[in-house]
Amino acid sequence: GVGEGVGATHFSVMFVNYLAGYRRRRAALLEWNGSGDLEQMERVCTGMSRDRKPFRVLEADYFKKAGSGELSAALAGDYEDILIDFGNAEKTEWAEFLRCERQFLVGSFSEWQQERFREFERKKAAEGKKSWTSLAVFGSEETRREFKRRYRLEALRIPFSADAFAVTWESRDFFDRLTGD
Repeated sequence: GVGEGVGATHFSVMFVNYLAGYRRRRAALLEWNGSGDLEQMERVCTGMSRDRKPFRVLEADYFKKAGSGELSAALAGDYEDILIDFGNAEKTEWAEFLRCERQFLVGSFSEWQQERFREFERKKAAEGKKSWTSLAVFGSEETRREFKRRYRLEALRIPFSADAFAVTWESRDFFDRLTGD
């Protein structure tokens, strides 16, 4: 995410549930950002918080407070897809992010966050590090087109989903296009 609260974790949970629940793939999400969101999710969804990793909700596995040890465990497992939520891109370990097979940067079309999105994209492109697909939440298709026109940046609009665990027709179509399926 290009900042705090732009929806990177919500997007990650939506994506892992699409892969595990809809595509029927063995998928895991690693929380590599120290936010503690997955521990809270475990408490809400399972009624407890344990030290054991991973925990499962529906068809997906979640590794809270993950690092290199959890990544090694996931890679040694029989997962077909491993997603990593790096959290705020300004605070992330870029070497790890850039090593990923596919990278997604989540920003926001909210008026007060568009400039941060644009500045981050411009700075990283100038450093020659633009290798990700840009995604954004909190806006209409019209807002996305205006953002593209104003900043000359392409960002795909993540469909609204009140429930990150539910795969709607709109989110299914979005993830089908994102994964090339």
